Amino acid sequence: MLEPCTLANGLRVLTAVMPHSRSATVSFYVGAGARYEQPAEAGISHLVEHVCFKGSERRRTAQQISEAIEGVGGVLNAGTDREFTVYYAKVPAAHLDLALDVVLDLVLRPLFDGDELEKERRVILEELAMVEDHPSQLVELALDGLLWPGQALGRDVAGTPDSVRSIPRDRAVSYRRDHYTPDNAVLAVAGAVDPQAVVDIVQAATERWDFGNPGPREQAASWPDAQPAGRRIGLRSKPTEQAHLMVGLPGLSLEDPDRYALGLLTGVLGEGMSSRLFVELREERALVYDVQAYATQLCDTGALSIYLGVDPDNALPAMEIALHELGRMRQGVPPAELAKIREYTKGRMLLNLEDTRAVSAWYGGQALLQRRMQSVEEIIAAIDAVTDDDLVRVADALIRDERLHLALVGPFETIDSFVPALHL
Repeated sequence: MLEPCTLANGLRVLTAVMPHSRSATVSFYVGAGARYEQPAEAGISHLVEHVCFKGSERRRTAQQISEAIEGVGGVLNAGTDREFTVYYAKVPAAHLDLALDVVLDLVLRPLFDGDELEKERRVILEELAMVEDHPSQLVELALDGLLWPGQALGRDVAGTPDSVRSIPRDRAVSYRRDHYTPDNAVLAVAGAVDPQAVVDIVQAATERWDFGNPGPREQAASWPDAQPAGRRIGLRSKPTEQAHLMVGLPGLSLEDPDRYALGLLTGVLGEGMSSRLFVELREERALVYDVQAYATQLCDTGALSIYLGVDPDNALPAMEIALHELGRMRQGVPPAELAKIREYTKGRMLLNLEDTRAVSAWYGGQALLQRRMQSVEEIIAAIDAVTDDDLVRVADALIRDERLHLALVGPFETIDSFVPALHL
């Protein structure tokens, strides 16, 4: 049962009552992420998120903040994405008041001490260095850069070493003040909780809130306008033991009604151990250990991606097989396979929503990004309504040679052998 409420200051408070749960999760979503940043300050949303944990009015140090939640066995964390930042605490249900107090205090009243900010700046530079040693992350960033070149969506959410080093403290403070506003935020609570008690606590805690005016979100350039001629393949040459490849195509947005059909197509292609890519590339041919397909859906754009981790000598044949299976999706899906992926998709969603963290994310994310919320029943009905004709129509529209992009990270000197093979 969902209880929505909008406070006088514009903050939306969503309470999902899960009476049999032993936990409660508080998720605070803010419209701050890479799409709100100028290129010179790339990573500022992520820097702000980190610094909020370094001390607040009620808990002056990072240790005091973490001990408050860990002292009751809870989990406290945050994440910055391209379209939002989220702070969350999951605790035993009896300690919901504590979780609300900690999250609201660190988000709304951080100290932003200059020395602590400089420490966290160094931590983020280490985080960026760590990504350089994770080729599976590098290849994803490389694909984003091909699909959305010159745009915020094509950048690392954490920024670059140069941009992170150059963000002044005063600018970080003003950015947080401008974007952390009541009408640009959603607080979602899930668990064995009392909705009115949640509203009362939040209302009292947010009466004192100093804020400014959020900046605009960068709009995505539509394909093919976003893609310079000839930039469909990107190579990051590194002496890795394994080659990492990602094939990507422009996809669908969160608002597109065909996103459910695309989700089923993606599931048939590469979700789970019985998907086509997994069976063909791993079980039958033993070419890969890790292979998967997934759809990324953002407010106004999206992508369909395939990831392969493979021995460099097998990279080309593995990619060709993956492309063949991708092209086959335009032929439709047999009834039995469609029925299986339909139940798989619904089942995974339902199992995931037994967790209070997932439920708070479900409602909080929808409310922030789409300004509305769909129930589980509505999503299930939309999935059940997808027909094989829908799958063929969507696949035929999206899966085309000229839309293919390829990112590689591995011990390759050139892309010469991959260029002629990038077709369906």
